[in-house]
Amino acid sequence: MRSVGALIAMITSGILLALPVAKFYMLVPMPRRLGIAMLEAIPHTVMGLLITWLLLRYSQQGGFVDLGLKFERHEWKEGFWGAVAGGATLALVVVPPLAMGWGSFIVAETKIRGVYGAIVLMLLLLVSAFREELIMRGYAFQTLVKPLHMMGAVVITSAAFASIHWWNAGANEYTITNTFLAGCVLAMALVWRRSIWAVTGAHFGWNAASILFGLKLSGTSIPLMPFSLQWGIDPIWTGGDYGPEGGLLCTIVLSLLLLVLIRLYYEGKPQVSK
Repeated sequence: MRSVGALIAMITSGILLALPVAKFYMLVPMPRRLGIAMLEAIPHTVMGLLITWLLLRYSQQGGFVDLGLKFERHEWKEGFWGAVAGGATLALVVVPPLAMGWGSFIVAETKIRGVYGAIVLMLLLLVSAFREELIMRGYAFQTLVKPLHMMGAVVITSAAFASIHWWNAGANEYTITNTFLAGCVLAMALVWRRSIWAVTGAHFGWNAASILFGLKLSGTSIPLMPFSLQWGIDPIWTGGDYGPEGGLLCTIVLSLLLLVLIRLYYEGKPQVSK
């Protein structure tokens, strides 16, 4: 019950705190709707950290370190290599069909202003990725492990992760299945690396790579690049307008990656940072 309560409290309090933040969209160098959506990550992150700290401090007499949220200098490496892994995973979905000549780049209009706009966008993407990992694979996930065992916690939180993407433009059963698989992959990466920074990096790396390839991100168009990627094969493989998360190529890559992570975890081969 604490896990469910934590999820509800983080999401609802973040929504309430986000209402006044929307007034500052003019400061964000991107289209209004996108700017508001990106800015909302900040209050959700603040409330997620606050509620997590309160629950850990007064319910479990613990701290952020118990969740794999260490504020130590070497932790940036976990985040960096996580970002590399996330970007590489996206590349595995996109590059092979490109190499086969099944897609091409076409000219597109960019609506995010210059280098400053790109930097702000990437920072907000990072905050957004951290927010989702903190809420989905922070306190809620790790307190479900004991009563439901590890795989039960993976399934429950990944289902919740998929459900919050159901209202995205173009969402369907394929996109939700792949989002569920992505949640499972991130959860297994967390229990393998014992670091929220690692999975935040992976989440950010996937999102950033999608934008840099000129693809939609979970149904959202983020016009950073002066081009977009147009596929010449059936959208069932590529995800079409939703982005790569909606295609069977993504299903294959995520499924294989999940099997690899499960094997790494159960073989006890990871080098866990102390």
